[in-house]
Amino acid sequence: MTNKKFVAICKQYQEEYCKWLHPDNLRAITPLYKKYKKFCIENLLNEDDESSVYDWLNQNINNPDIMIDSLNAKFVGHDPVDKYKIIILGEYKDSIKLKTQIKRGNEKQLIKEIKQQIKDILGYVPFCHEGGNHIEFKDNNDKVLYVIEWHFDPKYNSNVKENYQEQNIIKQACKELNLTYKQLGEAIGYGEEAISKASRTSNISTAMNKALELYLENLELKNRLKTLDTLSNIIKELTK
Repeated sequence: MTNKKFVAICKQYQEEYCKWLHPDNLRAITPLYKKYKKFCIENLLNEDDESSVYDWLNQNINNPDIMIDSLNAKFVGHDPVDKYKIIILGEYKDSIKLKTQIKRGNEKQLIKEIKQQIKDILGYVPFCHEGGNHIEFKDNNDKVLYVIEWHFDPKYNSNVKENYQEQNIIKQACKELNLTYKQLGEAIGYGEEAISKASRTSNISTAMNKALELYLENLELKNRLKTLDTLSNIIKELTK
């Protein structure tokens, strides 16, 4: 895999997970790629496979030496409606002061209020685009002025299985359980190629979906039994 393709895949990951490569890594891609290559060797992964890059980034998503939150983004909390992470970006991210609460259902009021504030600054109404998970404002030169983005946050809700239903169940399972596609496949009886393919589509087979649900339920039961064993040991110690 070339450095150019490697960086392109990393940037694709950044857009999906609202995480960025540390600036030092972008200035020195070769040492970063060597870390990735070592990961592939240790986990018997094909370094030329896009899914392997995702596996490596998932393993390092909380490693500040590799992945960081956007230097130009501002986290403002979680949406009370769907628990998505709310991120603010753009030149005016610190200038716009909203009276309307940022949450699902308030999009029209937010757009109206933001438009007026930017108009007061620029002297004209900015261009606005509303997508499924973002609202974006630009000036006449296509400069990004203000953006609200909603990002799925798998760690916000402690109920892992509910979180998985919001996005691709394969990606979220690997990310939350710190598994590679190969490891997850071995756990539920599928090959790495099948798992990798399923991670890039919303149309996962019923059989694979059921296998993963049973696997998650089994992990949940094991965690409960572990907790009960711990409580049992504590009670035994107290009653001696």
